[in-house]
Amino acid sequence: MIKHWSKEHKKVYSRILLGSIGCVVITLLITSTILYMNFTSIALKQVYRSDSNSLNQIKTQLSTMTETVTSLSSQIYYDSAVSKLLYYADLNIYDVIFAQQQLDNYRASLPFIESIYVYNAKSNQFYISSNNSRSGIQPKSELDDDGILDLFMKFKEHRPFQPIPRTYNIGSVQTTPVSSYTYLCYSVIDDNKDLNTAVVVNISASWLGLRMDQSEKEISENNTFIINQDGILYSSSDKQEMLTDISDKTYIQKIIQDTSESTYFVDTVDGVKSLITFTTPDSLGWKYVRITPYSNITQEINEMRYRILFICIGILLLGLLISLTLSHSVYRPIDKVIRKFKTLETERRNHQHILKQDFLRNTILGRETNNAEVLQQKLHYFNSELMVNNKSLIVLIRIDQFPTVLEKYKEDIKLLKYAIMNICTEISSPIFQVEAIDMGDDSLLLLLNFHDPLYITERDSLIEMAELMQLSITKHLKLSITITFSPVKESIEQCILVYKQVLEASYHRLFKGYGSILFSVDIMNLKTKEYMFPVHKEKQFIESLMSGNAEKARSIYIDIVGEISEYSFTVVQLVVSHLALTVNNVLRTLKKNNAILTLPEFDTTFLLPNHVETMEEINTPYFKMFEEISEKLEEKRSTKQEDLIRKVHQIIERDYSNSNLCINSIADELSMSPIYLSRLYKQLTTKALPDIISEMRLNKAKELLKTSECTIVDIAEKTGFTSSSYFYRLFKNSTGITPSDYRKKRDPLQFCAASEKK
Repeated sequence: MIKHWSKEHKKVYSRILLGSIGCVVITLLITSTILYMNFTSIALKQVYRSDSNSLNQIKTQLSTMTETVTSLSSQIYYDSAVSKLLYYADLNIYDVIFAQQQLDNYRASLPFIESIYVYNAKSNQFYISSNNSRSGIQPKSELDDDGILDLFMKFKEHRPFQPIPRTYNIGSVQTTPVSSYTYLCYSVIDDNKDLNTAVVVNISASWLGLRMDQSEKEISENNTFIINQDGILYSSSDKQEMLTDISDKTYIQKIIQDTSESTYFVDTVDGVKSLITFTTPDSLGWKYVRITPYSNITQEINEMRYRILFICIGILLLGLLISLTLSHSVYRPIDKVIRKFKTLETERRNHQHILKQDFLRNTILGRETNNAEVLQQKLHYFNSELMVNNKSLIVLIRIDQFPTVLEKYKEDIKLLKYAIMNICTEISSPIFQVEAIDMGDDSLLLLLNFHDPLYITERDSLIEMAELMQLSITKHLKLSITITFSPVKESIEQCILVYKQVLEASYHRLFKGYGSILFSVDIMNLKTKEYMFPVHKEKQFIESLMSGNAEKARSIYIDIVGEISEYSFTVVQLVVSHLALTVNNVLRTLKKNNAILTLPEFDTTFLLPNHVETMEEINTPYFKMFEEISEKLEEKRSTKQEDLIRKVHQIIERDYSNSNLCINSIADELSMSPIYLSRLYKQLTTKALPDIISEMRLNKAKELLKTSECTIVDIAEKTGFTSSSYFYRLFKNSTGITPSDYRKKRDPLQFCAASEKK
């Protein structure tokens, strides 16, 4: 066909051919030259980025280790079993063994812990949990780790919970050198004195060394270490020990003097040309350094240079062949132009989608207010087929178990929501014009516009559509969704006004469960019902908590909460919040009475509607708190109950002759509720407190009847009885005889004579 081309066509063809060949040749030459000249520099940067990322990972691991040790140290410090080691000078062997086991458990929970010390200044003893035979008790004077004593003397120079690199010897007979990072957690009553108590956690330096070794697997000759701002080595290696001063080396001086961000440079290290990468100082002032031999980096580069030359030549020849074959066609450049236009159109469409989503979301949330005419114009601008004045309704879709879904999909959560919107749009589009909106968090919204204004939608058809949506999403995405429908409105503007009602109705998923289908009109009807909080049940609830009866408190709580499912969500929030306040008040009362000292206040942040999805999520913290209160009271009750009974008996023994002695007077003296005191006493002794008072008075009366000549009336008065007749009746009920007959029994002859006279 070329022979039929015109001269002009041949000219164009020649230009296209020569231009194509020239572009290919020039591009390859320039590209190969640039690659050849700069490949080494690029490789150095790649190695630097790899080394920098690896060093930052080590820095993060050390930071994470510090956070973990900080949490562990605080947990040890406030552990009720270990605290005995910290504060008591004399301990029985069982407390020591139990506390030592606790320390061993803490140490075993983290693989990088070399040992844990607990120091008690009162007893001058160290309680040690270690990976070797050092575990046990060591007096301060015989401690095999003398380095820790130096730290204690200079404890003000070190911040708590910060790693202190050190090397020390352990063992009394055969010493073993150990390198570790030491974390201090201590207590000082007087700033001018020594430590009172301390918890010391030693982290094996070899553990961090293992992490460095793992990061050096790609290049076996790498050397990674940590230095401080003075050039002291803060990590151990095969070449040098921890705390070695290497500040005299030239490359170390460059690192110390460089105050810029993480960077690299090439220098000679021990006679070997090397790439030296280091990071910015962390919060401790430590710098992380890696040395990579230069030859390891450039070895493959030198081989690749020749490969690149052969590849470039091959590409050049192939390019020439392709240019010669295809240069007579102008389709390729035209196709590129078309593709470019399509790309621009796609970008515009995506940008248009984002703007459309923002507009619809702001309109639904009331952030942007427009009249019907303006709203319709904007919908047309965004190519939406919705008609503002047509019958409409909104459907709120909430993803069930959203925190778990968010954790699973992370960065792909928007793509997942987009898939849900597509599925729901496809299912509802045969009946409605649809716009799907991402409302953020776990919520999606469908704005449905009727195709036919005269079409009447029954509730059953909406339920059928919702079930089909749920089934499709479960099948394709393995997710569960809860769907809430608004009532059908005459226009989109009216639908916007009921969005908050629909959102509030969706919160009733708490009671309906996952995968439920809700109608806001049903939930809003609940607002007309008046709710009366059961005060009498609350009193029983408080009494159950105060007495530590977790089962009864749980049962009463379930009764109270079970009644609110048929009320508005506002009632639900108020009742649950009120119960949370009640629990906190009980906790404060128990703390005030020294019944419980260790439990924190009840955290109520989970009560926010966006934080919970089911009643189980609300109930679980309550039930857990009930159990904790019960356990703490049970622990306290073993000693406190005995003290209470002893005090009550002392008061009765002291005041039995006082006619005013009663439950109220005893309760006032003990600062307790009479009802609570009576119930608690009977629970502990199986006897009623008034019976004990009467029993004490009768016993004293019997003694007086046997040992004194006082009249019966005087004895009744001396033993606290306000009425002699009541005394007679109670005495006879208790002994089976009258006080007079009881007195006569002390002199049998007199008793017989009296009987004969009768």
